[in-house]
Amino acid sequence: MPSLVAVRNDFSLALTLLSAALLMGQPAAAQAAPTTPASPGNASTQTPASGITLQAAITAALQNNADVRTAQANLEKASAANTAAQADPSVLVAAKLSARNAAALAAAQLSGARLAALQSTTAAFLAVLEGQESVSVQTLQVQADQKAVQVAQAKQQVGNATALDVQNAQNTLAASEQGLADARAQLALAQARLGTLTGLAGKLQVLAPDNLSPAAASLAQLQGQLPRLSALVAAGNAVSEAQLAVDLANNDYTPARTLADARTALANAQRSQLSAQQNAAQTLASAYQTWQNATELLAVALSREDAAKKNFEQDTARLQSGTISAVDLQATGLLLRKAQYARLQAQGNVLEALAALSVAAGQNLSGVGATL
Repeated sequence: MPSLVAVRNDFSLALTLLSAALLMGQPAAAQAAPTTPASPGNASTQTPASGITLQAAITAALQNNADVRTAQANLEKASAANTAAQADPSVLVAAKLSARNAAALAAAQLSGARLAALQSTTAAFLAVLEGQESVSVQTLQVQADQKAVQVAQAKQQVGNATALDVQNAQNTLAASEQGLADARAQLALAQARLGTLTGLAGKLQVLAPDNLSPAAASLAQLQGQLPRLSALVAAGNAVSEAQLAVDLANNDYTPARTLADARTALANAQRSQLSAQQNAAQTLASAYQTWQNATELLAVALSREDAAKKNFEQDTARLQSGTISAVDLQATGLLLRKAQYARLQAQGNVLEALAALSVAAGQNLSGVGATL
């Protein structure tokens, strides 16, 4: 059983390293010296010094995504058919319009498939990133609880704690260890999901994205560009083909019934187009509001992280002056680490919201994957 002096010395060394790690914004679990030697299996709990970026993950996913490949093949086929139809003098006007519309729709569908791949890959990437950080935080929590058990045992040795105090500390440690095991399991699942989307093998480690600068656009500007969505392209195609049918039937040699039916079909197509436009506008407005909310919450998370960092700096000075204990500083360090994790989650929410907004707007607004 460790002595109280030995535990105090162990705390001092660990917290000195922890202070430097937290104030530099590095994962504490990778820097603070643990009470017990780390096993090889603990290597995955540290944020990696190298790994794949979000841009690299999206690039790989675009090459691997089956929907994107299918849409690309469909576009090539439709483009070839359209080129042939426009060049063939024997092809009638309706067939020419149909071929042109098919090519336009295939292009819109390819763009939509790429944006959908960006959205799913961003979500999977962020799940791995948050998983890595969760394991790091849980590792730090386990280390803190291990020290708490040592303190309780040392106090019991000198008659300043009961067996129940030791048992409570051990129970808390057991819960933390279970939380760490759960975090590792969730990370493994997230890594497998990202590997499936990107086609990359192994337990993928990821790097936190740099500060991204998404394209600035107002809601009104985005609404003006909604016609590029595949659903609206399809609706517009239906209207143009129905209008052509009316034009071709509006003469004295076509039965009146044919013209009436064509006009009815045109009215139906126009109603469907209006409905598609309204749905797209509502979806876009909702996605835009979600992005704005996520941005505001990120500002709150950044403010809380800054406050936690200042508290940690103050407590570090107080420890050096002897006005608080090492245990107190460790608790403050945990609060800072959790604030950093909350900020990371808030940043991830902004990125996910931007990816969803990109899908709703029909254009890449995420700041990554610019070549979509």
